[in-house]
Amino acid sequence: MDKKSEEKSTVVNYVTASLRKAILNGTLKKGDRLIQEEWAERLDVSRMPIREALTKLQIEGLVEMVPHKGAIVTPITRDDIEEIYHTRSMLEGLAVEKSIPFLTDEDKNRLEETLIQMENLEISNETNERYIRLNAMFHETLRKGCPWPRVQKMVETLGISPIAPNLLIDYYTETQREHRMIYEAVLRGDPAEVRAAVEYHILRTKNNLITYMELLNSENSK
Repeated sequence: MDKKSEEKSTVVNYVTASLRKAILNGTLKKGDRLIQEEWAERLDVSRMPIREALTKLQIEGLVEMVPHKGAIVTPITRDDIEEIYHTRSMLEGLAVEKSIPFLTDEDKNRLEETLIQMENLEISNETNERYIRLNAMFHETLRKGCPWPRVQKMVETLGISPIAPNLLIDYYTETQREHRMIYEAVLRGDPAEVRAAVEYHILRTKNNLITYMELLNSENSK
């Protein structure tokens, strides 16, 4: 990445983090409009990084782009996280349990390669996008062999998973240890063990997200 592109990426990450924090700590409420000109002036940036940040937040499920209105805040609550991650733990646990007998040596090699890339990545705001892609690839490969397409589809449409790596940088080491445990369970070939490891991993992520949000709300109320 050249210097100009790196500077642009840094600005976009700063804007995204600022807007995300304002949504999660309640400064921006459900239904509020995110007016690009106002936030560009408030954050002392041009409108371009604001637009790019809104695209990222839309993917995370924190804003919705509404015709003739622009970006509307759709905050994620504790209840949302409880519902989504409990549901995901059950469905993804089932998907990987059904998948394990059908994973090929090539699939297992891809899991290992993805895991090593995540472990070797120096995590930061600048590398987070790459980590998110690798994390998604790891989980998709785990589920690849699942012969039940409806379960696969439900896991894919649950949402908000992309937000977790952006918020939980401090838990990176713990997350990678869990990914390694999941991979080693795959090598042992026990579907029930892999399911249990995946369910634990997802529910632990849920608990960390809730802790993070409660900390933000506590800081905002001071």
